Amino acid sequence: IMDRANILIAGFPPMGNLIPYHLKELLTDSEKVVSFYSYDFPPMAEARDEEFEIPHDELWYSAAKRLFCYVGKYPEIEYIPKSAYKQAEGVAQLARTLNVQELYTLGVILPSQEPFRKANEEVEAYIGCFEGSKKELPENLRKMTRQNVGRYTIIRKTGLLPGFASKLGIESYSILGVGSYPEDLRACARALRAFKQLSEVKIEETAKIEEMLKKSAESFEARIREQQKRAAYRGEGVGAEPNEYMYG
Repeated sequence: IMDRANILIAGFPPMGNLIPYHLKELLTDSEKVVSFYSYDFPPMAEARDEEFEIPHDELWYSAAKRLFCYVGKYPEIEYIPKSAYKQAEGVAQLARTLNVQELYTLGVILPSQEPFRKANEEVEAYIGCFEGSKKELPENLRKMTRQNVGRYTIIRKTGLLPGFASKLGIESYSILGVGSYPEDLRACARALRAFKQLSEVKIEETAKIEEMLKKSAESFEARIREQQKRAAYRGEGVGAEPNEYMYG
């Protein structure tokens, strides 16, 4: 592994972890190579098949694609825990040891938030580029800059991991798929397409993942519409405005 130039894609809850999870399931030669534990993960043991295990994140590797898939399975239980910094730094250090040359994290961005309210509908994802990044972006992707982002941030490990990795000389990007609401699974499909474009990793049959995400989004939206109908009938309110200051 360490003798080859590799790529790492990482995703964290609540949305970004869907893509590396489904990619490692799609790649038939992928195998789990590392388990990551943290004192900030939920304090419990979970049933897995016939045994229980402590919560952990996982790193999978496909030799055929030279691709690491980091599947973050658990959100931090504090808002900005110290363990998030330590874990992101540890993963970045491991990535350098494993000869990762490019690192990508995935998340969601909402065009309904400023300054993206008038965003081009053809833009599939916004790209956070870190120190040392040098890729030219295709027309359907937009670079996030201080000028068009202002005081907004990429939160938690979605931003921390590429930040640490870039300091170690790894070309790093955060890909934020455009969504209509925070749980929009179509945004994950857009982030997947953006990752394939930027990394130039040739992965066949990802259309199956995109179709699954689309159908799941439609089912979720149907449930929300039904909840809204029932709430309107009872005279209650449903939903809340998305956070205006942070993406990831």
